[in-house]
Amino acid sequence: MYKVAICDDEKSSAAEAAKLLERYKRSKSGVDFKVDIFNSSIELLGAMEKDSYDIYLLDIYIDKMNGIEIADAIRKKDSGGQIIFMTSSNAFYKEAFRIHAVHYLEKPILEEEFFAAMDRVCVEEEIHYITVRDSGEVSKVSVDDIIYIQSEDHYKRIVTVNRSYLVRSTMQMLMDDLGDVSYFYLLGKNVIVNLKKVLRITKDALTMEDGIEFAVPRGTYRIISDLVLQYSF
Repeated sequence: MYKVAICDDEKSSAAEAAKLLERYKRSKSGVDFKVDIFNSSIELLGAMEKDSYDIYLLDIYIDKMNGIEIADAIRKKDSGGQIIFMTSSNAFYKEAFRIHAVHYLEKPILEEEFFAAMDRVCVEEEIHYITVRDSGEVSKVSVDDIIYIQSEDHYKRIVTVNRSYLVRSTMQMLMDDLGDVSYFYLLGKNVIVNLKKVLRITKDALTMEDGIEFAVPRGTYRIISDLVLQYSF
C-alpha cells in the first residue's frame, strides 16, 4: 500500500485528486493507497514530523509557501518520496526538474496524464540490459544505469552510475543495442547521452549527473531541452 499526501489549499482540487487516485486504483490490480489530504503547508509539514509518504501530490500555489518550497522542505526530510505537481501554472518547470519531480501536471488535469504520472511511481518497468565485453570480461549492464557513452577512437567508453566500460564498437552499433529505449540521444557524432541523467542544460552546455559537461551543438538547444523535460517528468 502506498501512503499518499495531497496538499492543495483549494478543497475542490484536493478532492478531485483523491477521485483520480481512486479511479487509478480501480484500474490497476494490486495497487492500493492510504490517502491524507492537507489544505495548508503547515498541516503537511507538521504531519511529516511523525510520518513520511511514498507519494506527494502538491499544488504549486499553497498559502505562504509555494509548492517548490514545500518540495524542498520535503526533500530535506524525505529524499525517497515521489513528488507530482498539480498546478494551473507552467512557470516552475525548471524548479520541478531540479528537485527530480516525477511529473508536472497542469490543471485541469486529464485522467490519462494523471494515470501516466502514477504509472511512473506504481508500475515496475521492465529492466533492459545490454551485454558488453571489456578486457575479456563480459557484463550485463542495465540501460537505466548508463549516464552517457563517449567515443575514444575505435573504442567507446560506457559510463554508468557505478563504473565505466571500454568496448570496441561503433556508435551506431551501440544505438542499435539500445533498441527501443527512447531516452538516449546522439549528441553530435561522438556522444550518446541518457536524457534521464541530465542534471542541467543551457544553450552552451549539457551537464550530466556525474558532473561531466558536453557542448550543445548549435541550433539544437530547444530540441534537447524539450526532450530533457519530457524524460524528467
